[in-house]
Amino acid sequence: MPVSPLTPNFSADQIDAAAQQLLQRRQIGQPAGLLADQYRPLLLADALAVQLQVATQYSAVIGWKCGLPSVDANGQLKIVLGPLYQNELQQGTQCALWPSGAGLARVEPEYAYPVLADLLPGDQTLSDADVFALIGTPHLALELIQSRYQPDAGAVYPDQLADGLFNQGLWLGPVLNGPEQASFALTLTQSGEASVIHAARHPNDNPRAPLPWLVNFLRSQGIALRAGQVLITGSFAGVLDLPFGADIRWQFGDEPAFQLSFCPR
Repeated sequence: MPVSPLTPNFSADQIDAAAQQLLQRRQIGQPAGLLADQYRPLLLADALAVQLQVATQYSAVIGWKCGLPSVDANGQLKIVLGPLYQNELQQGTQCALWPSGAGLARVEPEYAYPVLADLLPGDQTLSDADVFALIGTPHLALELIQSRYQPDAGAVYPDQLADGLFNQGLWLGPVLNGPEQASFALTLTQSGEASVIHAARHPNDNPRAPLPWLVNFLRSQGIALRAGQVLITGSFAGVLDLPFGADIRWQFGDEPAFQLSFCPR
């Protein structure tokens, strides 16, 4: 779905004011209500401009979350796109994140695809084969979830897009050992408790499906991809609400298991 460069209606001052508020909420992990009407982005182009302004002020972008675009009932394009940040990238056996309102860690199990070479902006649409040639073997990963809006605030799609679509970071795990899977049994085991098995399935039945759209969209908007960045394409099991402090054993299908515990930021 090719897209021309999007031109916001917001002024530079409106974009900056909205970005500053969302950035502050992100830095302190504190959701709040809707932005004031004059700073609330309700058009896709304005929401994207605010999101990218946050990115210029927060931290180095080390990748992107994405999904296949869709068109709503009014014929308006809806995209799934959000930056992943260096200062929110985690690895190892412990992962820190802002707690949910219920005091839980909210995560989504994903594949994280590494970008193998720099790719500069351009107008030419790359084929699926061209895109996949630039993408390496994925890592097992968890997207860390939090909205900067309170649950009852009434935030709609453009509000959430401006805010990065619920992302609060990425935990990057081991490289996939076997073949990529569109579905598998996701098994979580806490010490002393019975295992919980989720019937994991990628929302597009192909975890690589959103990658060509993402690469071509970013290039059309003047955004470069860099070698070493990672791309996540959608949760295999929705959002999982998990306890802090528990040592959890994760197994993605037949992949080697790993241990991970969560702690609050």
